[in-house]
Amino acid sequence: MSTSPSYLAKWKWCALASAAMVFLSVLPQLHLWLVRGRDWNGAYVSLQGDESFYSAYINALMDGRTRRNDPYAGKDSTSTSPLPESTFSIQFVPAYVISFLAKTTGLSASTAFIVLLGVGGLFASLSVFWLLNSVVGDARLAAACTLFVLCLGGLAGGHGLLGLLLKSDLSIPSLPFLRRYQPAAAFSLFFVFNVLVWQALTIQNKRSARVRAMLAGLTLGVLVLCYLYLWTAAAAWLLCIGLLWLYFRRADWRRVLEILLTIGGVTLIGLVPYLYLVSHRAATLDEQQTLGTTHRPDLFHLPEALGALILFMLVMGVWRHKIETSDPRIVFATSLALLPFLVFNQQILTGKTMQPYHYDAFVVNYSVLIGLLLTVALLWKPLPTRVLVWIAVLSFSWGVVEVGLPARFQSVPAAVVNDRMVPVLQRLKELSKQDGTLAGLRAEGRASTLVFSPQLGVTVLLPTWTSQGTLLDIGGLDFGSTSREERKEFFYIHLYYSKADIGALRKALAGVPDDESMNYYARAVVFGHERIVPALSLHFQPIQPDEIEKEIRSYQAFANSFSLEEARKRPLTYAVIPADGKFDFTNLDRWYERDSGERVGAYTLYRVKLRD
Repeated sequence: MSTSPSYLAKWKWCALASAAMVFLSVLPQLHLWLVRGRDWNGAYVSLQGDESFYSAYINALMDGRTRRNDPYAGKDSTSTSPLPESTFSIQFVPAYVISFLAKTTGLSASTAFIVLLGVGGLFASLSVFWLLNSVVGDARLAAACTLFVLCLGGLAGGHGLLGLLLKSDLSIPSLPFLRRYQPAAAFSLFFVFNVLVWQALTIQNKRSARVRAMLAGLTLGVLVLCYLYLWTAAAAWLLCIGLLWLYFRRADWRRVLEILLTIGGVTLIGLVPYLYLVSHRAATLDEQQTLGTTHRPDLFHLPEALGALILFMLVMGVWRHKIETSDPRIVFATSLALLPFLVFNQQILTGKTMQPYHYDAFVVNYSVLIGLLLTVALLWKPLPTRVLVWIAVLSFSWGVVEVGLPARFQSVPAAVVNDRMVPVLQRLKELSKQDGTLAGLRAEGRASTLVFSPQLGVTVLLPTWTSQGTLLDIGGLDFGSTSREERKEFFYIHLYYSKADIGALRKALAGVPDDESMNYYARAVVFGHERIVPALSLHFQPIQPDEIEKEIRSYQAFANSFSLEEARKRPLTYAVIPADGKFDFTNLDRWYERDSGERVGAYTLYRVKLRD
């Protein structure tokens, strides 16, 4: 059986585009390996701050812990002490797939995240290529435009370098779709869904169309349990293309309705359990996700501007008789152009909105670029080869800049710092098998050990490597196990043991800290995320100087009245202290006895015990 030259040529172009995207995806990690050489301890390069929460959850599952857990607090859900549902436990499919594969192959959670960079880039490029080639039937155009969509997606959403230049607090550098594991793990399924719906609507054979519709429904059902912003965007797009198809291709109305009902019916397989899990979510989840109530339209997102441009081009094309409104490809491009307006303005009807910037960063920015490219290809056909070459070259070049600059100046230097922490965290993982940590989690749903470090970075990274709890419980609000008031109290205890300088705390709360790692966290735990980032609140209120002074006085009163009773609320087992000898043990030694310490890499690991 021979393979046709056209088939080989098509996948040759796909392979070239995919290889380029995989290279760009792993470039930051390659940079870290080059910098660290043989001193590399296993850290991954983090593209965005939330990735540590996701890798912590992966590590918890790999340690055999329950679906509902708080890896920072060292808590698991039990029948006697149940934990509510969190964002992580509701959208559990990617986490379970990644943790299963990592555990089966003997990888750590950190290494799994490294692999996910390359896999995410590969699957994204394959899915976008498949979609473009299915609609336009031109492998060369699909390959060039795959690079365009994935490399310029951040720019189209106001993220990447553009966001950094605009000094956006929410900007995600590099290639936003690669944030792990949300949305990287399920990102390609959005475009697979697009392809399956397109095939269901255009294939003439009824049986084949039904099969595609069922597969599309299954894909959407899986997306429901993967990532909120992907599945809601997919559902909104399905509504767009369904209504447009019914309007512009009225002769197909029976067939279209059958396809839409089939997709919807199969999607219920995932939607029913999702709704059940959401109904049992933590009370703090809406607070953390800043769920807002409004009916105000939102028309100032960059993808909406691109969508308006596409609609203008299509209208002009119809007016000049270059295209027909009944052309399925025109309907498809129009649906992608309308998608941003629907997802950013659904609150006009529902009255609810929740962090819509996620659509900017992770989905509609990419889909609207596909719509733009389809429109250009339909209006200007065929696209000359030299134009496709320039699209590919310039897109890849921009991708190198988009990935390389943040890696050079931000993410890789931060990863070097994290990599120096890994040896002591690996030592704690060894101890977790002996000190009762894992046994306590399995028997009582609570780790019997708690770790303190004056360095916030150690606390952030620790659950990616081991299952002891952390004093701060940074993820308590996200995982639904602690309230904001409790986390604030834990922060005060941390400051007390660290013998924090009041002047340094004042600067941290003002957003100009001496310790850069405290820049966001100190303000977030005391005042809340919505007081820092305007996009997280419908009625933004910046932090005022008098509020900072009030919190300074509150902490001073707490420190002055600290007692053994306070210490017993969060009894420590370990202290991880930088080995440079600069740490002031005065407050810690007042309440704890510590051993002589064990030097592990750049840190000293102390075993501590409350004094009688």
